Amino acid sequence: MYRKIIPVALLALLFSGCSESEEAEVTKQDEETMVEEKQTNEKTDSKEADLSVIDQIVIPTTIEEWKNTEPGLFALDYTIDHETSSWPQEARDLNAEEKKELKSVIEVADDTDTMYKALRYYFGSHVYKDLLEKQINYAAVMNEPYLPKPTKEFGEEGNNQEAAPTKAFLLLDASSSMLLPVDGKEKMGIAKIAVKRFAKTLGTDNEVSLYVYGHAGTQENKDKELSCTKIDEVYPLQNYKEEEFNTTVDEVAAKGWTPLAAAIQTVNEASKNVEGPLTVYIVSDGAETCDGDPVSAAQEFAQDNENRKVNIIGFNVDQKGDDQLKAVAEAGNGEYISADNGEELNNSIEDKWVIPSMTDVVWIKHSGPNGFTVGNAKYAIGQMSMKLSNAVNIESSRFKKMIQLLVAEESITSEQGEELNEKVNQHSDQLKAINTQLRDDKNKEVDDEYNRIHQKIDAWVKEIEKIRSEQ
Repeated sequence: MYRKIIPVALLALLFSGCSESEEAEVTKQDEETMVEEKQTNEKTDSKEADLSVIDQIVIPTTIEEWKNTEPGLFALDYTIDHETSSWPQEARDLNAEEKKELKSVIEVADDTDTMYKALRYYFGSHVYKDLLEKQINYAAVMNEPYLPKPTKEFGEEGNNQEAAPTKAFLLLDASSSMLLPVDGKEKMGIAKIAVKRFAKTLGTDNEVSLYVYGHAGTQENKDKELSCTKIDEVYPLQNYKEEEFNTTVDEVAAKGWTPLAAAIQTVNEASKNVEGPLTVYIVSDGAETCDGDPVSAAQEFAQDNENRKVNIIGFNVDQKGDDQLKAVAEAGNGEYISADNGEELNNSIEDKWVIPSMTDVVWIKHSGPNGFTVGNAKYAIGQMSMKLSNAVNIESSRFKKMIQLLVAEESITSEQGEELNEKVNQHSDQLKAINTQLRDDKNKEVDDEYNRIHQKIDAWVKEIEKIRSEQ
């Protein structure tokens, strides 16, 4: 009886053990399957997320799209010299992580259009924005002489030499407010250009002097005394020398307060022994801030002497400054002109102030931009255009190396590789065409500016000659 019971019990136990073992094995397999499915899902989700970003990539077909192209993630470490070299440049090898990311995206892309976007996303050049903005914003600097407006008053005057002042004292406001912008440019820079042009016109027949004020200290209270008492003659009264005068003007820096009264008094003292007609020309952007009385100073300068005048150009001044500067000019037996922007300032010296002589006319006729100016401008444009073209070549070469890598590692087929290379070539040609058009447009701007200035000069000369012929 025991012999029958024991085997049955052992058999039951054996079956029980087998069942538990099989159940454990099944459970383990299920867990492994779930882990694999989870990893697969995560990987798929990651790929889909990558493609969702890449789908947003814009393949530029216009200059605006090109300028806004985002730099490639794997191309940020290339130097500007590398990206704009005129010689072929090898793309660096990808590290394992970069190669893995690139291949993971390429392998889930369904078409070569998406693959090409992926190449741009990872390897697009980072220099396009700066190069294009520099090219687009380039404007050739050409000498445009000041042209005093001819009027019938000129012909009625007869001998214009009598109307022009023999000596001219220029006063340039270099207070801190001249650092403020007008039309996106610093006031001081605009004022310097106007003063240079004015001096060049005056200097043909007059001795010229330049005083500056407001250029010492700062606008802070601790520097007020220094700033309000420092008035300097930076270009002593003498015959006009263009290079020396312009260098002097360029060195002036706007810094402090506005001692307008003290500036007029300083010129008055310095010119006590100066004989003949004398006119002070002031370029200022505001009222007195040093507690002086510029109206009294101007009145004292011009009193009892009709050959002495104080003329003022108020540059972008507020109402308080405008009222005071008008009063100063009136007290100094002079003229007041308001200029709200750079263009008005450069054209603000009325013909009553500077009457063009025959020497003026001859000089101005030949003082516009010349062929060297045009040539230098077009050379600069050509250099910028060449850098853009080089950048396109370097980027295309990098794309092709990565396509070669993908084909070699069988991430894409050779047919897909050929399609991608063709897309690279087509797009490279398209960008170069945009670059060529931009270069041609900028060259035309240079020619148009050159012609505009000379047409303006020619019209002015003809008008002067007509007025002279009617005398």
